[in-house]
Amino acid sequence: MADAEEIETVTSQEEGKRVSVVAPDSDTVDDASTEAQYYKYFALYTYHANRPSPTSTPNHEGNDGQQGTVADFLQKEAVVNSDLSISVIATDLSAEHETELRSCIAKRLSRGTVYSGSGNVASMPLGISEESSYCYYCLLRQPEQETVSMEGDGSGVTSREYVVCFVTNIESVLDLFRIELENFSHGLLSLVDTSLTEIDHIQRYLTDWYQESVEFISRSVEKLQMDVVYLIHAAMMDYKLDIQGGDDNLRKDINKLFQCCSLAGLLQHSKISESESGNKSPEPDPLVEVVADTNQATTSTKTQRACTLTITDDKVSFGEEEYNEFCENWAKALCKGSMDNPVYLRQVIENFKLKAIQDMNTLKRLIRQAENDHYALYRSCIFLRNCGNGAILLQTAKMEDHTLTSHDSQQVLKALQEFIEEKGGFSNRTR
Repeated sequence: MADAEEIETVTSQEEGKRVSVVAPDSDTVDDASTEAQYYKYFALYTYHANRPSPTSTPNHEGNDGQQGTVADFLQKEAVVNSDLSISVIATDLSAEHETELRSCIAKRLSRGTVYSGSGNVASMPLGISEESSYCYYCLLRQPEQETVSMEGDGSGVTSREYVVCFVTNIESVLDLFRIELENFSHGLLSLVDTSLTEIDHIQRYLTDWYQESVEFISRSVEKLQMDVVYLIHAAMMDYKLDIQGGDDNLRKDINKLFQCCSLAGLLQHSKISESESGNKSPEPDPLVEVVADTNQATTSTKTQRACTLTITDDKVSFGEEEYNEFCENWAKALCKGSMDNPVYLRQVIENFKLKAIQDMNTLKRLIRQAENDHYALYRSCIFLRNCGNGAILLQTAKMEDHTLTSHDSQQVLKALQEFIEEKGGFSNRTR
């Protein structure tokens, strides 16, 4: 068995030793590309849910007509739905295994432990094979399909709700691609209606769940090859990706890969003034800021740098052909492994994103220390110059000014930027 590939990325002056990102061994990762080793199924269920009105639930002191606690509400909702009956709309499971899945989902719904908006992953005894089966299930709710009903002790809401399920024997597939599965699941809302007139369309849509939510990552890396390094760099720099050429499916695949490599969802970029940095929570920094004036209101739009990707039949080309050592190691790990194994590729991506976040935290700690320690300022500079990802880390630190709000921290960032520019900037690479 081959050893896991270890990619050295930075020399950390703070830790005083070489640190590395370990790429998962494609031989030991769950092989989600071999047809004989995995199975994938889907099912879509519907049921009528009864939800009590929050104002009709007694509070913990037992005063009727008052707002109840969340626990009281969930308990009452579980009681009114204890005998619910769910029906299958579409599935590719056998009758026996579908019945087992329906029973498992019904138990969870009756306990009131399934919430709309986000999916869950659970092990379920479906008997498909000797090994465990894992199911991603997501509750979908159509607000326009809700109707007000009268209960014995007050009013409530009756709605037709849906539960979409994706079943496989590889748990890591469902965990690693949870965001994509959630987006795919919510795409069903435009297809379902009260009369369910689009069942054939729903069946075809669900049949592609694995291809659309998981295998896009393999198709994208195989198309880009080592040019994926430019995509990674653009995603880390929070550029806007503009794809020209290619078919719709390929553009969608590459956009999904771009989102996978981005840290935008993990590192919140916000703006907060020093006077508000006390006990108040930072507010998101809008793309469009409306500035009040005595005479008129003016709108200033924050422009986002764009990276253009042009796709032709035989090649791809990027308008921004810039990258750094960190992105290059990331791209090499993707291309040297099993490109047809989406689990391996996603684990590589998550490992490098984790390393970037760890480096970001190290830089923040050094910047705070540098407010009162000139040697820490020197260590910050050495860390940025040697980590292989300095330009991206410094830009992210400046964008994340809600975590470095003090005047001293801003001065440290400014000093670092000026000093590095005087020394020739970062050693980014181009081809």
